[in-house]
Amino acid sequence: MADERTTPSGWLPPVAPGARPPAPARRPAFAKPDPAIANTPAVWALVLAVTGLALLLVSLGTLFILTLPCSAGAWILAARARARLERGETSYGEGQAAAALWIARIGVIAGVAAMVIFIGLLALGFDLEQFRDDLQRELDRRQSRPDDGDGPSDGVRASIAGLRALTGR
Repeated sequence: MADERTTPSGWLPPVAPGARPPAPARRPAFAKPDPAIANTPAVWALVLAVTGLALLLVSLGTLFILTLPCSAGAWILAARARARLERGETSYGEGQAAAALWIARIGVIAGVAAMVIFIGLLALGFDLEQFRDDLQRELDRRQSRPDDGDGPSDGVRASIAGLRALTGR
């Protein structure tokens, strides 16, 4: 019969005469959330909300076609996550659900505003290719001047890159 104090190799540590044998070593019990009670909609809502808003900001609003579904999906998932919390199905993810809900709301509002502005500019006859060419000329003009500390900004470069992606050139 194996002693409780034996190691996996079967070695028994020495015990001093008259001393108590050492207590068996216990493995630490790590608290791992039970998948049955974890609030995965809260996590996915936060991921979608941040992704949607980040894409909208990086593209200067031109990718509203992609960011609106991301933000709307995040809003729906955040509402589901909060409903799970209210029903008592889980106690995890309350902060994630709240943050995702607010970020998704901001993403939807900003996405709709970008869409309205974009469609309005197109309806008024705004020529994206001409605007892109004007920005490129301005960038070239600033690069050809001697360096006076007023080089092209990252915003101008991002605008040109976004317009190139939008016009397919």
